[in-house]
Amino acid sequence: MEEYKCAFSNTLVTNQFGCEKGEPVARRGGPDVACQSNEAHLRCEKLFAQMKSAALPAFGVEDDLLTMPHSVLVKIQFGGLLSLQRLLEASAASSGEVKDVHALVSQAVEKYSSVEAIPCSELVADMTAYKLRRRG
Repeated sequence: MEEYKCAFSNTLVTNQFGCEKGEPVARRGGPDVACQSNEAHLRCEKLFAQMKSAALPAFGVEDDLLTMPHSVLVKIQFGGLLSLQRLLEASAASSGEVKDVHALVSQAVEKYSSVEAIPCSELVADMTAYKLRRRG
């Protein structure tokens, strides 16, 4: 079976978020998450790319792995998913976690008819406002 790196792995490694398709794996760089579904992986990759395209101008950075701070990617992942959850279910925003990323993305695709139609520009304010947790 082929292994696909989860597009939202930063959220899953912390155990704050969950995903029925995510499988913890050990890599040289530390813990990571692999997606167990090619279809889910492609959909999440597409959504993350759209979130990044919408958010990077607001962060004032370019999509360059050498110059973009890792914290920006983490804020896009956490803030973007929490904001998407808030957009879909008004009562869920206060929890600060997403129980199942796959179910959330599936729900968004169902509501907006495709990944491309998800209004990522509406998620930007929450992505830029997301506060990273300090390490203990």
